[in-house]
Amino acid sequence: MALLKLERFTDAAHSCSQALAIDSTSVKALWRRGTAYYSLGQFAKAQHDFNCGLALEPTNTALLTELEKTKKALESVAASKAQLPRSGSGIAAPIAGSAPQPMSVPQSPQDFERAWREHASVPARLYEYLKMVPTVRLPSLFRASLESTHIVDITNALEHGYQTHKDFDLVFKVLSALPSIDRFSLAILFTDDKVKERIHHLLKQLATEKDVDAALLTKEYR
Repeated sequence: MALLKLERFTDAAHSCSQALAIDSTSVKALWRRGTAYYSLGQFAKAQHDFNCGLALEPTNTALLTELEKTKKALESVAASKAQLPRSGSGIAAPIAGSAPQPMSVPQSPQDFERAWREHASVPARLYEYLKMVPTVRLPSLFRASLESTHIVDITNALEHGYQTHKDFDLVFKVLSALPSIDRFSLAILFTDDKVKERIHHLLKQLATEKDVDAALLTKEYR
């Protein structure tokens, strides 16, 4: 709470993530981290934490209030994006100086988070980044910060890898590693059913074309 009062929001979010790594059901830590994310303008992350907290305490008035405020902020952001000038091709005009940074293996969870923000919006780039990161390190890199938005990003990247490169190996390795990450059960709980269907399709293709028994892994993504 002291870090929030001092407006050290990044430090506050990190501190709460450490607390959640020890106890992923701490509603207080979820509320505080969601508040820090909101103050940082990371509204999707804030919404996820507030939803996770409400899954544990559905009548928590503080969480309900913050969630409503966050939803309004997300709506405002969406409305602003809809008004952005567009190029003749119908695609939003690129922003000067927005070229992605060169990829490198993350040395810390902070490096990983920064790179994820840089590459997640482009499935082809995130696919290349996931290829670079040893899958055995994913639990320690995500720590207690895995969210449903990450699962969506990963699904987009793995679909690109499968459709473009027939990269069954990465699909299997990444989908096998995710369930061992803290908060996976909460993240998958709030993942849209259509995204889960896409994951199931990838696993079905894996089972068909690589003769892999994916039945147990499929159950993890229900």
